[in-house]
Amino acid sequence: MIRGLYTSASGMLALQNRQESLANNLANVNTPGFKQDMGVMRAFPEQLISRIRDQEGPDIAGYPNLDGQAAVIGRLNSGVYMSEALPLFKQGDITETRNPFDVALLDNLQPDQDGNERRLFYSVAKLEDAAQPAQPEEVRYTRNGNWNVNSDGYLVTADGYYVLDNDRQAIRVNDPVTGLNIGQGLKISRLGELQYEDPVTKDLVTMPNNLRLGLSVVTDPLKLVREGTNIFRYEGEGQIEALDEAEANDQAAIAAGQYTVPTVAGRYGTQQGWIERANVDPMQTVTSMMSALRAYEANQRVITTIDGTMEKAANEIGRVNG
Repeated sequence: MIRGLYTSASGMLALQNRQESLANNLANVNTPGFKQDMGVMRAFPEQLISRIRDQEGPDIAGYPNLDGQAAVIGRLNSGVYMSEALPLFKQGDITETRNPFDVALLDNLQPDQDGNERRLFYSVAKLEDAAQPAQPEEVRYTRNGNWNVNSDGYLVTADGYYVLDNDRQAIRVNDPVTGLNIGQGLKISRLGELQYEDPVTKDLVTMPNNLRLGLSVVTDPLKLVREGTNIFRYEGEGQIEALDEAEANDQAAIAAGQYTVPTVAGRYGTQQGWIERANVDPMQTVTSMMSALRAYEANQRVITTIDGTMEKAANEIGRVNG
């Protein structure tokens, strides 16, 4: 009977954690680029219940005689727990904002030759010296394309991270020293190329060094660890490929006859003036929260029932009537 208490209590704790994860998803339904978490429920190890000391029982008819071996009664599951909350990286809907510093990232990348999922992310970093390139261990990844320009003229996220280009350097759109003053005139092509409008000719001019957004291809997104709301840290082996490196590797593999899945080229795009919304379905999330609440209440009733049964056993069974 005590086992039932532990099983119900573990279920209540797991459901509480699941409810908190769902509530966090619902709270970020309007956060650009947010990826919802999915709670993973796991069962504690099963126990094999056996009847012991049968050989010591009385010698009466019908009593099992197993020659010293324990009789197997069955398996007992000792409860459940929520082991982790895994982010789901599926594409969210995009909505138009007409803000030149809002950029939606669209990707439909095919799995690699081993069948691993691939997702595109912006590369960002918190830098002490924005003029120096970010080191690999400093780079973080996000799908949030809601940016702004800080007081030094650099593109930054709402969390204060610098948006990086394809050389892992912070992107500067306003520089009083060189006279660069792009501001609202920044243009980002479908391929992530950084351009601006020449004030005299009105032609689109590519920024120096043919800068592009630092798009990165993550082959195993489940190795990304969430930092805060929208920032992820990679904890896998090796380094994440930049988009141009991934394209080159795809072409080389195809040329060698080792890779037949469509390449990255033509399978992605950036949309300036649009923003990717959270991939949270509010109605589904609320429904899941109600289901978790009902299951929590059911476990409460089980504990109440077991408590009443134990009280009756302690106070009434075996009572000697005078």
